[in-house]
Amino acid sequence: MRNVGCTDGIMGGGPKQRLLALDGLRAYAALAVIVYHAILLFDHGLIQRVLPKTFWDVDASDVWAKAWLSTFNGAAAVELFFLLSGCVLIRSLDAARGRWPSVAASFAIKRALRIYPGLIPCVAVTAAVTPSALSWGDIAGNMALWNFDVVGPSWTLQVEMLAIPLLLIVSILHRNWGAWGMLAVLVVAVIARKNQEMFVAPLLGQFGYLFILGTLVPSQVGRFTASLAKPVGWMPVVLAFVFLRQCLGGMDLVTAALGFVLLALLYHDDKAATAPVLVSRVPQFLGKVSFGIYLWNVPFFYMSYLLPKALWSLDTVTAGLIISAGIVPLSIFLATLSYRFIEVPGIMLGTRLTSLGPFGSRRLSAPEAAN
Repeated sequence: MRNVGCTDGIMGGGPKQRLLALDGLRAYAALAVIVYHAILLFDHGLIQRVLPKTFWDVDASDVWAKAWLSTFNGAAAVELFFLLSGCVLIRSLDAARGRWPSVAASFAIKRALRIYPGLIPCVAVTAAVTPSALSWGDIAGNMALWNFDVVGPSWTLQVEMLAIPLLLIVSILHRNWGAWGMLAVLVVAVIARKNQEMFVAPLLGQFGYLFILGTLVPSQVGRFTASLAKPVGWMPVVLAFVFLRQCLGGMDLVTAALGFVLLALLYHDDKAATAPVLVSRVPQFLGKVSFGIYLWNVPFFYMSYLLPKALWSLDTVTAGLIISAGIVPLSIFLATLSYRFIEVPGIMLGTRLTSLGPFGSRRLSAPEAAN
């Protein structure tokens, strides 16, 4: 799930290697989502009873579950995915050369061929193992990302596809007005959070501002932010990003800003960018296949009818941790196969298609797919 052939140094200064820390961070986020969903599997009531509340508002009996759901925070992971997409995709667009219509068309084609090949077989397998009755319309609709009735987490991929025109607008404004143009779009996107009719799709209105924040990471705005945050270090920023929203309500914009600070540190601060916990071999491998990890855990949750009855008698957290310990390696295995035999061929097909006649942006790298 990485950006093949990505050029670094765009918008942010001199040339440098692609920051592998971003891949490592994406790996942890994908794994966190699995644990998060595994705990919720054993008590769907937590979705209403615990998730919207702070630590101070939940019942004493739910504090333990709240602590684990906060640590393996699915909401924070999704925010990171969108921020990362904005960061990576604006670099891809700014690296492109050629006439703008060709650049835009090439970007959209490669984006689709990065997302759909990995999604479609996952929807098919999930539909095959689910005990619920699904219509062909449900299945085809999810494969096309018109809905997410089969693979629920694919709603994030719908947002990713909807964000294509938004990112193209940001790229145009950045080429003409620099970071000021990007900041102008960010203001509009933040307003759209509470006025979602401003965008065609409500989900884009709700989450579009995260993509725009991400596009600012490689810019001088990101560099300046990293210089201010460098004395603090990236680990305290991670902790604040994950846990602040669990202690104080109404912190969506603040935590999004913390996510931006985190990515800015990983992008511009050499010490943060070389942290072994992010750039060692295991997180790098998991980051590469994290798109598949995010998707291929879903069929296993639909197979809960195969779980032993004794597991359901355990407390929610214990049962969730046990089942996630089994699902994680299986998801990694399937994600590895998906990356090698489905996603990479899709990326290569996109490259070949957009190198033909009418497409003049041959330097446009394969747009990254968020989880």
